[in-house]
Amino acid sequence: MLAVVGLLALTISAGTPAVSGGVAGLAPFPSVQAYDAGSGGVWGSEEGEVWQLLDPDFKLSYGNRSFWGSELNTRLAAAGFHSDSGSLYGSRTRHAVFALQKHYALPVTGRFVFDMWHLLDSEIRLPNRVEPTRVEIDLRRQLLYVVKNTEVVLILPISSGNGEEYLDQNGTVTKAITPEGKFRFGRRIRGWRESYLGWMYNPHYFFGGYAIHGSMSVPNYPASHGCIRLTLWDMDLIKTKIDLGWVVYVYGKRTAPPPAYVAPISRCAAQSPYFPECTAV
Repeated sequence: MLAVVGLLALTISAGTPAVSGGVAGLAPFPSVQAYDAGSGGVWGSEEGEVWQLLDPDFKLSYGNRSFWGSELNTRLAAAGFHSDSGSLYGSRTRHAVFALQKHYALPVTGRFVFDMWHLLDSEIRLPNRVEPTRVEIDLRRQLLYVVKNTEVVLILPISSGNGEEYLDQNGTVTKAITPEGKFRFGRRIRGWRESYLGWMYNPHYFFGGYAIHGSMSVPNYPASHGCIRLTLWDMDLIKTKIDLGWVVYVYGKRTAPPPAYVAPISRCAAQSPYFPECTAV
């Protein structure tokens, strides 16, 4: 194997044709495989493989459509994040990158840079629970994790209670706080529901009137009256992954999580179309 240090390398079979709109000499996934390699910034070959090394200033951002956008979407989906398909770095991919950055406590910019490639192969650490199938909501990170049979199926960015005061439906001043503890999904409503606080898309209730639900506004900070907001596309996906009776753990703002363990990523994570053998999880 070619010995190089520091940059990202891609390997393909020698003689692969160029890709329109991509990088000359590289083929689209799955013939290309990305991983950490070394430095140099030059082309090289060994044992029939061709290498191209990326510049450390490499970055992708919203609106980009390229070979690297396709590679990123493939890797995000395989790691459990809900990205766009194909080569587009669209809204889904940007929110998937938000989630990646939140999980690793990075600045939440929505831009994918060179130093983040290796994180897509890193272990996911979650609280150690009795229930192998559950939902974890980390208010500190502003993330939701779907876990099935101890494997991470989905990692989504959220927006929770902002802690500000507001008037409830009885006219009483209350604080916008997301409840913490162990709950279960008790009921759900298909489609849109109008509450006294606004519209909720496909709400799944886990404690009284508190629910995870789709929203038109999901900023990268707590902004709700206490519910867990998700983007509409994330809500459309997660409703196919969870069910009534599932345990929901909410923590991170006023309560700390228990000791963590390494949770494996499901091969059928997220919506990945790259593994055709995967069925609904």
